[in-house]
Amino acid sequence: MVASDNRLPEKKVAILEATLGLIAENGFHGAPTSEIAEKAGVGMGSLYRYFEDKDELIRVLFAFVTEKLQQAVGKGHDPEAPFREQYVHVCRNALQYLVERPDVFRFIEQYLSSPYGVAERREKLLGVGDVSSADGLFEELFQKAQARQVTKDIPLPAIYALTFGPIFFIIRDVHAGLIGVDDTIVEQTVEACWDAVKR
Repeated sequence: MVASDNRLPEKKVAILEATLGLIAENGFHGAPTSEIAEKAGVGMGSLYRYFEDKDELIRVLFAFVTEKLQQAVGKGHDPEAPFREQYVHVCRNALQYLVERPDVFRFIEQYLSSPYGVAERREKLLGVGDVSSADGLFEELFQKAQARQVTKDIPLPAIYALTFGPIFFIIRDVHAGLIGVDDTIVEQTVEACWDAVKR
């Protein structure tokens, strides 16, 4: 369960959490709004009071879970530390959080591979979308690192692929029970990702 947000109405949070659980378990098509409302313990009227349709619900849920992810990733972050230390810290936090939260990981993975995520990334690359809460800290870190020629001068999507591609595969294998994860594996994985992007 994603930590509830005191700024949001209780019913809205219940709907978001029910949606997260159903999509993580059954995919987008296996999470009809009727089942979401039932799992959240609300009527269909309440669901549509907060969300115009299922598309809006899914987009709001992505913003909701990525805000929580960003909070976890940024925990203990020191913007004055050397870039390598900052990178290792935020990547370690991301990996550990997503290992502990398979529901969030499955939802984010599905979202980013879906038309929702592709459209969002396209808008971002074309400069017509906002930086999502999930990207903010990481993107800022790399813009500064590239400006100071600490990391390779390659497009940010390639940086994401070199960083989060390996991390996502590790997390997927952990959730599938194919490998165990401990501090050593986390450190080795994150260090290898840093080696891929540093100059």
